[in-house]
Amino acid sequence: MFTAYEFQQALLPAAPLASPYFAAAAEMVPCLSIGGDFYDYVDVDGSFGFVLGDVSGKGATAGLLGARVQEIFAHRAPGHDPRSAITAINQTLVRKQLSARFVTLFYGVLSPTGELTYCNAGHNPPFLIGATGAQRLATGGLIVGLFPDAEYDQAVVPLRAGDILVTFSDGVSEAMSVDGQEFGDDRILACLQEAPRDLSPDELVKWLMAAVREFTVGEPQNDDITVLVVRFLGGTAAKTAG
Repeated sequence: MFTAYEFQQALLPAAPLASPYFAAAAEMVPCLSIGGDFYDYVDVDGSFGFVLGDVSGKGATAGLLGARVQEIFAHRAPGHDPRSAITAINQTLVRKQLSARFVTLFYGVLSPTGELTYCNAGHNPPFLIGATGAQRLATGGLIVGLFPDAEYDQAVVPLRAGDILVTFSDGVSEAMSVDGQEFGDDRILACLQEAPRDLSPDELVKWLMAAVREFTVGEPQNDDITVLVVRFLGGTAAKTAG
């Protein structure tokens, strides 16, 4: 018989993904037996769609809502751009009238030619790291599930071969040390910049998770921790030009 933890993990993509133009990996470690974080992948007209969500609260209630949002995402995302999909998810959740329950979402769609279209709905801005440095992806709008008239924007960012996108929940940035310090965005960026450039997405997820565990040793985990990494390997246009 599945435990609650095993059941929730079974709802998440089971293994790292790889294709001719991208590689992706993720991990979610709940604070309690189940958590409110989730991630998922979807095909969007031949492009790679991926989402990371963080439901307010912890435990079974947050886990149930997270599973529901994941289900709505799987239904709404295919065939829709990130802005439209996030808008539809928000409207669906608002109609449910779940008092004081909301979700932050980051939804990106990576095309085979390296165009990343994304919408950030109140989520921690991911780091996009490439040869020219690092940038944060913050374009989007409000948290999902509370505001019926919320409007969302999206942005398009061109990726080069080797660029890495690191999306994470606030359980990473707000992880606490025994002396009360937060891991913080600066440590996340430093950790990523110190990582060997040839690490696979799966290895980079483990690298960042290990850094968080080392920082928080002796302190109980206080939130769900999720990391999702996507590397662009180079698209068909780039390979043809080369």
